[in-house]
This record gives sequence, structure tokens and C-alpha cells, in this order.
Amino acid sequence: MSEKQWLENNRYYPTIEEKKLKSIFYFSLIWNIFEKECCQKNASIGNHPKKLAEKINSIIDSNLLNEIFQYFKNRYIENGDANDIFNRFDFGREPASTTYKNFVKDRLLKEETTNQEKLQSLLYIAFRLRNNLFHGIKNVEELYKQNKNFKQINSLLMAIIEQKSYCR
Repeated sequence: MSEKQWLENNRYYPTIEEKKLKSIFYFSLIWNIFEKECCQKNASIGNHPKKLAEKINSIIDSNLLNEIFQYFKNRYIENGDANDIFNRFDFGREPASTTYKNFVKDRLLKEETTNQEKLQSLLYIAFRLRNNLFHGIKNVEELYKQNKNFKQINSLLMAIIEQKSYCR
């Protein structure tokens, strides 16, 4: 029996449209490489977003970085303020979570954002998407809505991994 059949037969997923989950499926493999190559096998939201942004902001593809940042800006900002999607985006329960969320929000609202700020913000988003994916109950319909987000984050992580010699 395939994984898909098993999930459809035995769990809360009566039908799974694989193409709507493709980027999420790849994310786990890309994240594994990112964590190994760029985070010394122990990725930490309190450590790596800032350090990596400082190290590689000047060598990462600016066009790609701008595209991904604009994608999330369009997703999370409406009429000059954070929208409900952003406000519901779970950044965690630890005390620093509010700091990370505010950092991202402030950068998304700014007119001029440096590459370092963009990269750090996007990495905070990546860490939270990862955490939100692997913890808690997920409705497959909700996962479908996240596929584009993971496609963007996968592109970012791949670009960072390509600069792995600068990550250390």
C-alpha cells in the first residue's frame, strides 16, 4: 500500500491531491540539508536567522530575495498594516517569539528594507513555517493553502545552501 493510500484509508485525509502539497513534501528534505549545511545540524530561530543574514546578505541573489520578500509582503500586508493572516501566523510561545514577529512585521511595513533585514525576516518566517508544519494537527485543506509559501521558502533555502561555504 502506498503512503497516500494509507493516509487516505486510515487518517483524516479522505483524498490527497499530491500536486497541491508538492512544495511541502520537498521542504522537509531541503530543510534537512539547510540544517546540516548551514546550521551545524541544530537550527535555532534564536541564533541562525540573524547570523546567516549577516554573513550572506551581500552575496545572495538580490532579485530572488526581493521576489520572495515581496511575495510575503503581499501575503501579510494590506492597506499599510498587517492583515489577519499575519496576525494569526503563530510565531511560538517562547518570550522571544513576539520579538521575531515584530521584527518581521516592521520590515514588511518599511518602505526601504536592506537585504540583511529581508533575509533575516524571511528566515524567521521559514523557521515558523517549519515549526507550524511539524507540530499540531493539520487539516489537509489548510496545508494546500500553504504550498505556495513553502515553494517560496524552498527557493530561499536552496539559495542559502548554495552559499554554504559562507554559512559556517
